[in-house]
Amino acid sequence: MPRRTLALALALALVAAVAAVAAVLAGRACSASPAGLGAAALDHTRAILAFGPRPPGSAALDDVRRHLAEQLAACGWTSVEQPFDRDTPAGRVRFANLRARFADADPAAAWSRQVDLLLACHIDSKVIPGIDFLGADDAASAAGAILTIARHLANHHPAHARRIELVFFDGEESFGRDITPLDGLYGSRHYARQLKQWQTLPSHGIVLDMIGHRNLTIRIPSDTPPHLREALFQAARKARAARHFGVADAPITDDHVPLNLAGVPTIDIVADFPRAPWWHTPRDNLHLLSQDSLDASIHTTLTLIDSLLD
Repeated sequence: MPRRTLALALALALVAAVAAVAAVLAGRACSASPAGLGAAALDHTRAILAFGPRPPGSAALDDVRRHLAEQLAACGWTSVEQPFDRDTPAGRVRFANLRARFADADPAAAWSRQVDLLLACHIDSKVIPGIDFLGADDAASAAGAILTIARHLANHHPAHARRIELVFFDGEESFGRDITPLDGLYGSRHYARQLKQWQTLPSHGIVLDMIGHRNLTIRIPSDTPPHLREALFQAARKARAARHFGVADAPITDDHVPLNLAGVPTIDIVADFPRAPWWHTPRDNLHLLSQDSLDASIHTTLTLIDSLLD
């Protein structure tokens, strides 16, 4: 073989080998966890908490967004940030939601196609004076669950993945003690305003919040759209998790509210936090969580997604 031809052949072989290794690594990054979905979500949650408290505008929250985007990219999802500024009781703050869609081979096309369902959570942690508040269940566990769901859909239900937009909201937590019309839900309010630019709104929305407590007790808001309430309870029964799900005594103020007001019927799958002594305390840490609870929440959510998209 001529020297130049041999050199070219060796170069092409090297390129092919590198591509093969990259494909194997990508496949491993997006492969199903052998220990199950709950264990995978707990691992993701642990990685998020390793960045420390993540209030809006912090370097830690920037790092979390980059981490989420990298994890999603490994499974074929493309992400964009949605930055915005707002006046808050703590002054002017720069926020950024993270949006993601299943890209396949054409990331540009992902953002031009219609989606039928929003799957969302918040990724900021509350600022509590004197406390390094991590927010393991409020709501790092939900972000870990969505990463796991995204990987599962990419591997097993790519047709459903193409019809979903993932949203990681910034600024759900208020800077004051409680959420008010002017403080809190910053990210979901901004996102809902941007929905006015969409030609066709998604048909459904699902918000996850505090879904990993070892004594899992989900109480959806009393004013949940009836068809979504029934669909959730059917999904919980199919997932053999019905004992964990019920209805709260009253409406709840969370990220689902702006989406419902914008015309996207949305269910908030949220813990019974008003009765939880750990809520907004240092007790909301990794030790509070259970992979079994995450597994129940994830399987119920996946079953709900199937019922809404089939």
